[in-house]
Amino acid sequence: MRESSPAAFLDRAVAAAASMLAAAGVLCVVALMVVVTYEVVSRYLLNAPTAWADEIASYLLIQIVFLGLAQNLLRGDHIRIEIVTERATAGARRWLELLAYVAGLAFSVMLLTGTWIRFENFWSRNTVSDSPLMTPLWIPMTPVVIGAAVFVLAMLTGMIATSRVLLGGARD
Repeated sequence: MRESSPAAFLDRAVAAAASMLAAAGVLCVVALMVVVTYEVVSRYLLNAPTAWADEIASYLLIQIVFLGLAQNLLRGDHIRIEIVTERATAGARRWLELLAYVAGLAFSVMLLTGTWIRFENFWSRNTVSDSPLMTPLWIPMTPVVIGAAVFVLAMLTGMIATSRVLLGGARD
């Protein structure tokens, strides 16, 4: 039987959002490869470099990172230093995991706050890049904010799940 608690709903919603963002990140990787390849061909074979490739590549690279944050967390693919946890008992590992989620949640909230402030600043001031493209900077910042927001939710769901295990309300 499928669990229908609010926590289970949140888990499924965050997993779906993280998966969609990761798929968008994959598309950004493909786009980055196309842009860089085009620039290399234009610059070195045709001797006609573009004025836009570096800017677009920079935006795509940043978006790749932020769009993959939540999926990496949910899959357990973030870097872990296990020198302490591998020597701890199962119960101590759970408490250390909870501590890591609490610290991660604090960090991710600060990250979201910072990205939101920057996005809001770009939006309200109608800031554009200082390149020939004159890109409104809120546009490439949008996926960054969305990725940071889903990262916060992924940290929260991980913290809730770990707390439930520690309190005996759920099993792994």
